[in-house]
Amino acid sequence: MAKPILVTGFEPFGAHLVNVSGQIASELHGYEVRGHKIESHILSVDYEGSILTSNLLEETNFAAIIHLGLAENSCNPRIEIRAKDILDFRIPDNSGRQIMNTHISGDGDLFSTIKPEDWDVSAMIDSPTISQDAGEYLCNETLYRTLMKINDQTPCFFLHLPLHQNDAKGLVLQCIDRMLRPPCIDVGAGAIIRDGKFLAARRAPSEKHAGWWEFPGGKFEEGEDASQCLIREINEELELDVSTGDSIGEWIFDHGDVVVRLHVMECFVLGGTLKLHVHDEIKWCKGPDEVDWLGPDRDIAAAISARLQHHL
Repeated sequence: MAKPILVTGFEPFGAHLVNVSGQIASELHGYEVRGHKIESHILSVDYEGSILTSNLLEETNFAAIIHLGLAENSCNPRIEIRAKDILDFRIPDNSGRQIMNTHISGDGDLFSTIKPEDWDVSAMIDSPTISQDAGEYLCNETLYRTLMKINDQTPCFFLHLPLHQNDAKGLVLQCIDRMLRPPCIDVGAGAIIRDGKFLAARRAPSEKHAGWWEFPGGKFEEGEDASQCLIREINEELELDVSTGDSIGEWIFDHGDVVVRLHVMECFVLGGTLKLHVHDEIKWCKGPDEVDWLGPDRDIAAAISARLQHHL
């Protein structure tokens, strides 16, 4: 049986009659993401609530853990990647406990076991931001005590939800999906520029994703950067010698079985005679809609086209 996903939210606290984090956690109980079922728990706003996940970890291995909490003064959701080793309650918790300027462990801050750089955060629902300040109240305490207990790389972090948000449930599901998907593979993609046009290459019938158009390139080898990768890959795929220019950007795309981070750079032909090895056709394009692109390559083509038009 696949490991469950743990989603927690909090009961109302202070002057709040409801807590969106508890509502969303309850609604998600039983949902399935990438073959794993969500198990939801609503935490009391006190010490017992802060250690509940630690206690659960004594008996259960989770595929992923996401703590939800209310960020009453935030406009955007916040992906918290650091738990501070400090408690400094501005108001008592629901048990009347009010701890002031006290370390949790004395061992220093702890960091969430996720890789937000692999998440294409800018494309996520409701524009979340990356934060290193989970506060000094129960949210921070809960995350800290959970991270103290995790002795592997189980993905775990805290998501602060604002009072008003368009699609909190959708964002939480999106976060869980990213926590469970494979790590990003770094891939170079070359925008070979000539006379105001860029080169597209069609995957040959014998290749994966046959018939789709792409930018030439491939996986980074050990120790390579994007430029080195592209110089090598384009020579292997097209027998062209190229130099690299400016970076055009990075795009992350989930193919299902693999997630790639495309590092796109300008490339300029220095020499060589074009010969196709993994492609069966090329086309020099002015715009993004001239071929059927693979994955995010249409968006990349649009960015390159806009860039070329700007430089005319």
